[in-house]
Amino acid sequence: MNHLLKRTGVWLLTLLLLLLLNAAAVPAFAQNAAAAADPLTANIDKRLADLTRDENSVGLHAGIAVYDLNEKAFLYRHNAQRTYVPASNLKLFTTIAALDKLGPDYQWKTEVYASGRLLPSGVLNGDLIVKGYGDPGLSVEDLQGIAAALKEKGLTQVNGDLLVDDSYFDDVRLGSGWMWDDEPYGYSAQLSALAVHKNSITVTITPAKQAGEAPTLTMEPDTSYIRLVNNLKTVEGTTSEVSVERPRGTNTVVFSGTIGIQAQPYQEDVTMEDPALFAAEVWKRQLAAAGITLRPQAKTAKTTVTTGVPLHTHLSKPLSELLVELNKESDNFYAEMLLKTLGATQKGEGSAKAGSEVVADVLKRAGVDAGYQQVDGSGLSRFNWITAEQMVKLLAFVQEQEYRDALETSLPIAGVDGTLKSRLQGTPAERNVIAKTGSMGGVNSLSGYVTAKNGHKLAFSILINGIYKSKYARDLQDQIAILLAQYPELSAPDGYEAQEPATYKLSALLDPILDGADQSGITAGVIVKALDETGDDAVWYERNADTLMTPASNLKLLTSAASLIQLGSEYTFKTELYGSAPLPKNGVLNGDLYVKGYGDPTLHTEDSLKVQEGVSVEEIAGWLKAQGIKRINGNLVLDDSYFDDQRLGLGWAWDDESYYYNPLIGALALNRGTVMVEYQPGAKAGAAVQVNLLPKTAYVKVINEAKTVAAGEENTFAITRDRGTNTIRVTGNLPLGTKGDYERVPVEEPALYFGTVLRETLEKEGITFAGSGKVSVGTVPAQAVKWTEFASQPLREIVSYLNKKSDNFYAEMLLKTLGAVKGEEGSAAAGATIVRDTVQSLGGPTNFDMVDGSGLTRYNLISARHILSVLEGMSSQETFGAYYDSLPVAGVDGTLQDRMKGTAAEQNVRAKTGSMTGVNSLSGYVTTPDGKKLAFSILLNGYAKDGKTFTDMQDQIAIALASFQD
Repeated sequence: MNHLLKRTGVWLLTLLLLLLLNAAAVPAFAQNAAAAADPLTANIDKRLADLTRDENSVGLHAGIAVYDLNEKAFLYRHNAQRTYVPASNLKLFTTIAALDKLGPDYQWKTEVYASGRLLPSGVLNGDLIVKGYGDPGLSVEDLQGIAAALKEKGLTQVNGDLLVDDSYFDDVRLGSGWMWDDEPYGYSAQLSALAVHKNSITVTITPAKQAGEAPTLTMEPDTSYIRLVNNLKTVEGTTSEVSVERPRGTNTVVFSGTIGIQAQPYQEDVTMEDPALFAAEVWKRQLAAAGITLRPQAKTAKTTVTTGVPLHTHLSKPLSELLVELNKESDNFYAEMLLKTLGATQKGEGSAKAGSEVVADVLKRAGVDAGYQQVDGSGLSRFNWITAEQMVKLLAFVQEQEYRDALETSLPIAGVDGTLKSRLQGTPAERNVIAKTGSMGGVNSLSGYVTAKNGHKLAFSILINGIYKSKYARDLQDQIAILLAQYPELSAPDGYEAQEPATYKLSALLDPILDGADQSGITAGVIVKALDETGDDAVWYERNADTLMTPASNLKLLTSAASLIQLGSEYTFKTELYGSAPLPKNGVLNGDLYVKGYGDPTLHTEDSLKVQEGVSVEEIAGWLKAQGIKRINGNLVLDDSYFDDQRLGLGWAWDDESYYYNPLIGALALNRGTVMVEYQPGAKAGAAVQVNLLPKTAYVKVINEAKTVAAGEENTFAITRDRGTNTIRVTGNLPLGTKGDYERVPVEEPALYFGTVLRETLEKEGITFAGSGKVSVGTVPAQAVKWTEFASQPLREIVSYLNKKSDNFYAEMLLKTLGAVKGEEGSAAAGATIVRDTVQSLGGPTNFDMVDGSGLTRYNLISARHILSVLEGMSSQETFGAYYDSLPVAGVDGTLQDRMKGTAAEQNVRAKTGSMTGVNSLSGYVTTPDGKKLAFSILLNGYAKDGKTFTDMQDQIAIALASFQD
């Protein structure tokens, strides 16, 4: 008994010590009871209120937290528990975790191995291998040093190949949700465990001496691994307009635009595919420069080292030194390499996922164990969601750690260096604020430390989303930083009184739904308006109605409304057929056959890919056969010039490219830009998975490596497409008993897809082509003869499918059609201008950003009030019937078929859905039991445990509206 008591006493004492240590490691976060009356609160609140009065800033929303590290209390909080996209502020999560787990003195190694014997003569009869371990700072000079060290060790000749090993990290080259149009630029460089020059080259553009001539392009380091295409021209003046494009999946970089003859040389860091092979090319040059001879036929390739002793090991600079560049210059590449290093060293897997788990371990010790999402290390992804309070807790945690100084040394100093060099100069915050910045379209953040006037050290975080004009966000951050530097010597602002939140007819009904505990991290923009009432009384409810948010597919409400108004509900899309000559009487066309597209989204093949009536490839082929055409002694030319050649929407994610909802767009496109891959398990375990392609076309290549496995085994089946190609890979294991299914996969160059299938269909009908005849993209020449044209179904039918099924392809085709018919060109930008003009004509404000037609890009920023203005305006238009009928009906059809069944909303609510990671929306119409017609918009952004949290909120609101009696 005494032994038991002793053991119990020791255990209790140990527990008490652990609790005390934990209390020391994680500061208590008490709320300052007097905050409401504090001048700091009044000053910040006034600035936030002022922003709501300007159309250029009314949409921004901020999460702000200020914590006194001396008093262990919050001085200010505003939406501090809501989640925001943090941009580069996420680098603080990665940096702090790295310091915690690796230590400031951590160094990366790069090893050189020999696969054969190094003879006394200095000849290596075997391969020379360099293995990377994720050093983000490995430079050309470092490779020079490694080559020199090998020469000093006696290596003079390599009779094998030069191999590189980047297996320490996974082979996912880009971060989750990164945008394809960022890829050419250095800030979006691909990731590899062996990386040189941050996996990019620096291209310098120097103007020619005479206008009209091409400027000179040089690259550092010089390499044959990347091909530069110079479409630039030197022009008079001092300004430059340079665009950079690297077609997906290639190492060709195209420079277009102009550079002024008197302009300074222009520099751009550009990226590449498979950067470990780039490192091999650079390595090869350094070996030759060091006097180490390579056999002429020596190749560079990738390998994996499993055994052996390195000939040489190179060590990087310490982590603490590299962090200075990471945070002061906000270097994305360093942050991503660091995240994967954390995964490799702590979890045994060099992936962003494993690295994020390590960050989560550190955050948990800091008192943050849930309510956020991290998918990359730099903040470049818009899938990241954090709160200002979480950031402040982490910054407070750091103050109790030995590596505190290493973190603080790495942060930009206001008015002095890094990304804060030009900010806050000549203010009390200069040299006083040290903080990490973060910015991208619609996002701006600032988090760090400031020493207040009373000597207290404050941790702060300001996360701002929904930014229409970036100046207003930066000004707000700077104003708050100055206030904190003067704290507590502040006075309340003149003439400012805190405003009580407005109340509305439905406040008591809807507030509890939006204020639930599970919704604390979500920003909700909501507005409800009675269509048969006027004035202020017509607004039955609003909350954050002007806040600019990502709408997802609710943006289709604008695209479809503008299309119906501008084009008319009976508008039809045409597809024209031309010949080099009139229809031949003998059935032989001695010339080319032309097909010109005008954006018909319904062109299809007569198989399972058909979703609407309209023009089919078979119909076109049948018409030609009916005209007696038997042979074409020329080419099949596809004219898709009605639209521009931008195939993907700006801001679409690279890792969505294999999925049907991310199609490529062209004026002549077939089957919504996709093919269908049907699949089912083989007859027995071990057999190949059965695959069928629709349409049966040679335009795509299907490589089937998938195997059937026993029932109950893990299903790893996947269908992907090699980037920038029409090669589809079917991989993984499909268990017996799995129900057969299909995937639609997008294809490259929609017009060539259409043309290839048309030619194959013509040949099946007995219409032959000359052996030299090609399928190509071109334009219909002026002398060509129009044979006929085919017309689609009316627009009202097309809009119905668009909204009921939330079809991205249809929406993008309509947007470009608006630009072509009513604007300057068939582009998304021109179409968006027409949509904006339409919103204005309906009485809505236009201070929103619209970049695509479907809502797939996260560049779109719009408010619930904008959307409601369209819903309200459409209710008085002639085309309202078609618009209203196009919307999904709750519990009946479309994307609402399975929602709100058995409630007052069933067969009543007609609304457009929208969902992406961290985004969910529902906007439309509902009728109350006493016959009141309401329009509503619900936009939800932020982190939630699952999508059901979002849809439950929306359904509860919709049901409440459908049940409400005034």
